[in-house]
Amino acid sequence: MTRPPRHDEDDSTTPRATRALDAASASHALLPRTLRRRALAVACTTDRERYPPDDPVTLRVTVHNRLPIPLRLRTTAPVPWTWAVDGVDRASTVDDLPGETGAVAFSARERKTFRTRWYQRFRVADDAWVAADPGEHTLSARLLLDDPLTASTSVRIE
Repeated sequence: MTRPPRHDEDDSTTPRATRALDAASASHALLPRTLRRRALAVACTTDRERYPPDDPVTLRVTVHNRLPIPLRLRTTAPVPWTWAVDGVDRASTVDDLPGETGAVAFSARERKTFRTRWYQRFRVADDAWVAADPGEHTLSARLLLDDPLTASTSVRIE
């Protein structure tokens, strides 16, 4: 009869418990927030530069983790990003972002792409929208961090 190995004996046949390291959490614990924030690059693009009135504007926002390690950052809202037209969040003067916090995680060198459409209208009441004036308009996006990362692009409504 064989006896079970003692705890101080080395028995290579005994399975050992391993603990997986969550790299994104480790980056959160080991890298300063400013370094994690600087590792991200934000870019905004539209499908065209000029639009006829009432033609929807597609906004594409790309966030890129430039580091070869995963990252995780806390956000100031449950959603990781928001957009604005001429400084008006989500082209609406009515609703605000929720007050809860959240988090966004990136794999090593990952790019995340978000899309939205602006229908060339500004919401001024729960049931009222006004058309945007012809001319130049700035669409911007920001990653909702304590110190937000932003990018912008301009379009012209003819």
